[in-house]
Amino acid sequence: MSTKTLRKRIALTAVTALGAGLLSVVSTPAANAAFATGVIEVVLDNSTTGAAVANDTFGTNKSFGVINADTAVALASTANMVSNGTIVVGATIGGTASVYQVTGGTIVGASASNITVQSSGTAANAAANAASSIAVKPTGVGTMTITLSDGTAAVPSTLRSRLVVTVVAASAAGAYSAGDSYVNMAVLDNATTNGVDQANTTTGSATRIPNGVAAQINFALNDAYGTALGASIMTATATTGGLVSIQTGTSGGAAPSSAVALVASASSGHVLVKQAVANVPVTVTVTIAYRGVTVGTKTISFEGEVAKVTVTPTKIGKTGSSVANVDAATIVYTDAIGNVLYPSSGTSPVTATYGDSTIISAVSVATYPTVAPVSGKITVTCQSKAGTVPALQVAHLNTASGTIVASNTWAQSCAGAAANLTGSWDKASYTPGSIAVLTLSFKDSKGFAANSYDLLDTMTITGSPSSTTASAGASITPLNPQAARGGGLTGTITQSYVVGSTTGDFVAVVVPADSLKTASGGAQANLSVAYKIASGTTSVTNEQVLASIVSLIASINKQIVALQKLILQRR
Repeated sequence: MSTKTLRKRIALTAVTALGAGLLSVVSTPAANAAFATGVIEVVLDNSTTGAAVANDTFGTNKSFGVINADTAVALASTANMVSNGTIVVGATIGGTASVYQVTGGTIVGASASNITVQSSGTAANAAANAASSIAVKPTGVGTMTITLSDGTAAVPSTLRSRLVVTVVAASAAGAYSAGDSYVNMAVLDNATTNGVDQANTTTGSATRIPNGVAAQINFALNDAYGTALGASIMTATATTGGLVSIQTGTSGGAAPSSAVALVASASSGHVLVKQAVANVPVTVTVTIAYRGVTVGTKTISFEGEVAKVTVTPTKIGKTGSSVANVDAATIVYTDAIGNVLYPSSGTSPVTATYGDSTIISAVSVATYPTVAPVSGKITVTCQSKAGTVPALQVAHLNTASGTIVASNTWAQSCAGAAANLTGSWDKASYTPGSIAVLTLSFKDSKGFAANSYDLLDTMTITGSPSSTTASAGASITPLNPQAARGGGLTGTITQSYVVGSTTGDFVAVVVPADSLKTASGGAQANLSVAYKIASGTTSVTNEQVLASIVSLIASINKQIVALQKLILQRR
C-alpha cells in the first residue's frame, strides 16, 4: 500500500469517527522547547487544589490524579490515572500545525492563547508555531487514547505520537497494596528495599542477630501501580523483650528505647530493633503499621553473650621441641539458651591448669568458629616429654558485660611416632556375610598411644576375610598411609570387612610400614591375627543322621538287655 493511499485511509477513518462522535479533537501548532518534539509528554506534577492547569509554559502545568507515565517510545507511550482525575499533556512538532485526538475522554481545557476548543467539546485548529498543552478527563474506568498527528482536525495526516492511558477507579490509587510494597530485613544501615530478607555474615541468617547488634527492617509502601503512598502515620511495635525506633530514611536514626515507636509522616524508611535486656537472648516479633493497618511483621531472635564454652580433645599431640599441634581439640561457644555463637576473639588459657609444662607448654584458639561452617580449633604445644595433662582449661571474656566464662577441663596427651603395632578382631568367629572389624593399635617407643600427626608409610594386609571393605574411606591393601597412624585419642585405626562365604580357620597378616619398623629399631615384625569363619546354618548332614540312628539302635539294644536281666531275676 502506497503512502498516499494510507494517508487517505487515515483521514477517512478520522472523519468517520468524528461524525460518529467518537473522537474529541483539538489542533495546535506546538513550539515550546519544554515539550519533546513529536512526542506527547505527560505532566506528572499533580495539582493540590483538585483542578488541573493547562498553560503555555510546561513547568506551570498541573494534572490531577495522574499516577505514572512512560513516554520513552512515541507510538507506544503509556500512563495510569484515576477515573476522577484530569491528565494534562503537551508536545511540539516544530512549525507544522498539529491535531490532538482523544478517544475514551473529553478535552476540558487547553493553552488559552494557542488552542481553541469547540463548543461541542471536540476542538478546532489554532495558530501555528506556538506552545501548547491540553487537559483531558476520562469518560470512565477503562482505556483512553490520546494521539498527536500533523494536519488539521478535519484532515489529520502523519501520526507522530500515541499515548494509551489506563484509567482506574479512584480507590485503587493511593491505597496500600501488599503485593506492590516491600518489607524486608536488612543489614544495619543497608538501603536495600526489595522484599527479600538480607542475611548478616556473622550468623548467616536474616532474623538471627548477634548479641549487642541492632536489627533493621526496611519498608517501602506503594499502591497497586507502584506509586509511593502519601506520607502518613506509621508505627512499629515489639513484643516483650524488644525495643524499636522508626526512621524515615534507610540509615542512622535514633536508638530504640521503647516497645512502641511512631513517626507522623512516612511511607518508607526503616525500623531499628534491639534486645531490651543487654546480653540476654530473646525472640521478639515486630509489627509495622501504616495508618493503623498492619503492613509487615518480622520475628527476630537475638543471641545472648557467651554463657558456656565446651572444648573436646580430638587428637594426641606430637612431642618434640615446642611442637604446635593444630586442631588437637575443638571449641564451641553457646549462650544461655544453647544458641551456638561465633566470637572472633577473647579466649585465653587458664595457665594454672597446665600442670607439667614439660609435656604441654601452651594452649591457644587457632581458629574461632564461624557460620561458614568452620569448627573452632585449639592448638596445643607439646614438648619432648610424652604423657597426659589431665585438666587443661580456657576462659572467654565477654567484653560487653566483663564476665569471664571458663570452659570444661579436658585431658590432653602428647606422644611420639608409632613404634609398635598390635591387632585384634572384634570377634573370634564370624558367619558369612557378617561384618568383621580389625583394630590396629599403635604405641610410641615409650609405650604411649602414638600421636595423631606422624604419618606412616604404606601398609598391606593379606588374608583378610574378603577383599570387600565395609568401612568408607581408605583402601586396605595397601592401607592408606593417611589412615595408617595413631588415630584420634586412642592411637588406633579400624578396618571393616564383609566376611566371605568360605568357612574355616584363617590368619590375616599385617605388614607394617617401613617407618614403623625403623622407629621400633627393627623389632616390629609382620603381625598375624587369626580368625574363624563358620557356617551359620542349622541344617544336618546325612552322616550326622546315620550316626544318630546307629547311636539310637545301640541305646535300644542296651535297654532290651537290661530288661531281660530284670525278668530273669524275678523268676
